[in-house]
Amino acid sequence: MTTTATTHGTLPEAPIAACWAWVIDQRQWRLGGHTNDSAEASELMAVLDVLNATAGSREPLRILLQSRTLAERLTLSQPDREAWETGERDASDASLLDDVYREIAGREVEFAWSRTAHSTAVVAHPWSPGLCQDAGSERDEAPVPMDVREQIVRLESSLLGAEARNDVERLEQLIHHDFYEIGRTGRYWEREEVIRVLNTMPDQVQAVSFDRVVELAPGVAHVRFRTEDALGVVHRSSIWMREGDRWQQRYHQGTPDTQTG
Repeated sequence: MTTTATTHGTLPEAPIAACWAWVIDQRQWRLGGHTNDSAEASELMAVLDVLNATAGSREPLRILLQSRTLAERLTLSQPDREAWETGERDASDASLLDDVYREIAGREVEFAWSRTAHSTAVVAHPWSPGLCQDAGSERDEAPVPMDVREQIVRLESSLLGAEARNDVERLEQLIHHDFYEIGRTGRYWEREEVIRVLNTMPDQVQAVSFDRVVELAPGVAHVRFRTEDALGVVHRSSIWMREGDRWQQRYHQGTPDTQTG
């Protein structure tokens, strides 16, 4: 059996927060932010991460890439690769490419461009292209039904207010058991610590505005919004998953806006 992963990356100036992402299925995926100079360097970060995440597997790995150029580069034969490496290389990509080549040594790894890959491989992971989007690219995310959108916005908003924060049982219902967060300072937070901090932290948000709610897969939604408090503006991104009849926050990231003020 071959494990199939799909990767993606965006530029820092993309219309949504710049990120890299990979997905195998609804329980095997990751994404993160970046400040790389190129979308290819961003996607290489996703490739490296999925290689590391599957390092212990003995199954062949097939990686579908959003970038056609990168897919072609990673499938070069050893002589062609060496010839290319003696020419000019983008400095932002070179180190990451070297890391990828080291990770695939001795492993059965295949790279392909996602748009020419076999259709069943793409359909198996329909939400992966929606994790991030290039500026000007076609959007493959499904629109969220209005009632679901309103519900997720309401749940996200409740985490900003005192009513939910003062209720530990409510917080435990809203926050997924595998939740983690990268906060505005870059600190990594896990579920229990986030619940404790939210329960003791007063409501500090002065303004909030939502601008994006999309469905990444059935029962998986991404919401993007902006908050403002005494410390400044923060761009926020959350992933919500439906567990049974309940939506729970699975991931959250806050990035300070350093361009304002």
